Amino acid sequence: MAIKLPDGTYTREAAVDHRLKRILQVCSDVLRKPLAECRVLDLACLEGHYAIEFARHGAEALGIEGRQASVAKCDFAAQALGLQRCTFVQDDVRNLSATKYGRFDIVICSGLLYHLPAHDAWGLINAMHAVCTGVVVLDTFIALSSQRTVALEGSTYHGHVYGEHDETETEAQRRNKLWASLDNTASFWFTEASLMNLLARAGFTSTLDVLAPTMPGNLRDRKTYVAIKGTRVRVLTSDPTDEQAPVDMPEGANPRFDASQVRRSNLFVTAKRVLPPGLKEAIKPVLRLLKVLPPDTTPEFQRKRDKH
Repeated sequence: MAIKLPDGTYTREAAVDHRLKRILQVCSDVLRKPLAECRVLDLACLEGHYAIEFARHGAEALGIEGRQASVAKCDFAAQALGLQRCTFVQDDVRNLSATKYGRFDIVICSGLLYHLPAHDAWGLINAMHAVCTGVVVLDTFIALSSQRTVALEGSTYHGHVYGEHDETETEAQRRNKLWASLDNTASFWFTEASLMNLLARAGFTSTLDVLAPTMPGNLRDRKTYVAIKGTRVRVLTSDPTDEQAPVDMPEGANPRFDASQVRRSNLFVTAKRVLPPGLKEAIKPVLRLLKVLPPDTTPEFQRKRDKH
């Protein structure tokens, strides 16, 4: 991580960090309070850039990092910058709890979740919800398809397994691989649907997909989400809506879309323009039966169908 020091030098060659810019901006926008009034947690912080950036804005920042070599780099940069409200500890993020570390307005979980086995990831999601009073920023890889499934507390989740370490590697060798997991030989990448369902099950009331600030060259399977720990709002004008139980996001791409997105032949376009309305309505059921048109989902059609 390239952190600028007081003398104008950097901890490594200066470079643009689009993820840093995105996380900083979205936290400022979503919380709508000065960063200097926030308490920030940077999980598996590596060299501490996010914690240090927020501390430079006046926030109280804590970074948790599992490798002592990385903690030493964090401490060096924080001390060089004279940051009194920025501290780092060596610990396994799987030990996170409100009892041990308190609560935070902002929890940053960047480049971490996809380094954990499924059960540990689920445990961390719950722990983040417990320590969070505002938002969790989750930057992670997701599985683009369901290759494996896991059972967590009676529900099935989808994703794929990613190799972290060779079974023959020693503990010291694993510790020296700074961009891999601490100890587990494999991790689980959840599909987007499974991850959204887990966040909802943990108690987050909304989850946002962050698209801007943009990430030039970003991979399709690397995503940034903001999970908000809010309070469920009652719907006062519709009892069925208010009483509707939470609905899981289905796996796979959504096959539904508006009919206007379908490219039609010139014959179809011409017929739609010149045929009288009565005749068009008469032939629509036949076209739907032939799957030329999508099913009728209008409330009027649903009522007529239900009567029969």
